[in-house]
Amino acid sequence: MAISSPLAGETTVEPMKDLYGRLGSIGLPRKYVKTVALPSWWDDEAASNPSGYAEGALFIARHLGLEYESLVDSNAKIRVYKPKECKFKKREGTTDEDLLLSQSISVRAAHLAASAMSKEYKELPPSAGEVRQEILSRGARCVNLQALVDYCWSIGIPVLHVSRFPASARKMDGLAACVEGRPVIVISRREHHSAWLLFILAHELGHIAHRHVCDDAVILDERIDEKSSDSEEKEANAFAIQLLTGDQDCQFRATGRWPNAEDLAQSAMDLSRKHGIDAGHIALNYGHTMGKFFPVARAALKIIEPKPEAIRLIGKYVAKNLDWSMLPSESCEFLMRVTQPNSDDNVPAG
Repeated sequence: MAISSPLAGETTVEPMKDLYGRLGSIGLPRKYVKTVALPSWWDDEAASNPSGYAEGALFIARHLGLEYESLVDSNAKIRVYKPKECKFKKREGTTDEDLLLSQSISVRAAHLAASAMSKEYKELPPSAGEVRQEILSRGARCVNLQALVDYCWSIGIPVLHVSRFPASARKMDGLAACVEGRPVIVISRREHHSAWLLFILAHELGHIAHRHVCDDAVILDERIDEKSSDSEEKEANAFAIQLLTGDQDCQFRATGRWPNAEDLAQSAMDLSRKHGIDAGHIALNYGHTMGKFFPVARAALKIIEPKPEAIRLIGKYVAKNLDWSMLPSESCEFLMRVTQPNSDDNVPAG
């Protein structure tokens, strides 16, 4: 049965079906929109009248980072909201447009998290050494993922893990954003071993410390490259290495026979106890230093951390530290969906 278009005064069939089709054309399939952006109580029948359609479009715009006006005008091209400035640190062959969906969804999650922070932001020291000493002075044995996530939240920097993107979206390692003066870090790499996410977090913190992001701006890392010639990436990498090891030029390498996974894991754990450095980071640092040695480094991580739950750890901090009463219930539901581990996140990444 034909009904009048909710807002444009035209004749159309099933207004939500038409909207889902338009969203699908930019890489947002109906199932994703229904299960991630719209509240659980939503019924597409509500869109049969103009106010209901407008409400549904508002939820989608608010949660997926789309321009509301482009959703309610059936003749308009759907537009993605863009921050005042977004620096894309991307690989050769990747365009800014390739990363727009993952950027917009992550930035919306960052904005909602910032809106639910009752704790004031305490200025981050510019020196990685100062941050390291502060964390160690709190009783941490080393700067590991839990210690660094805990530190960030303690000074008012929310740390989120957001990787629930539509299948067509280009994935990224993470981003740093500034929302009304408050930094927010989003990690998106789907790795369950802590060391992978630890370096990304330290790197994004480096962008914040070096003031690479101003208000309403974003810096997005598709893949963090420790050999990048980009000046901001070099500064963020140096900050991360110094924060995690105490020396921005720290490299671990084999001096004799290259170790197997068991030997590398044991050496990393011994060095961790001796120098106060995360054992997983030592294994990955070794993998980088020795070239294409990641199969052994990954195998060593499985020995060092046999039951990895890095994503779950970050999700617990989100659930615990945000003031959920400061958000509409529909936005609480969206934020929980994209920041809390799904059932498939219980299976460690290979």
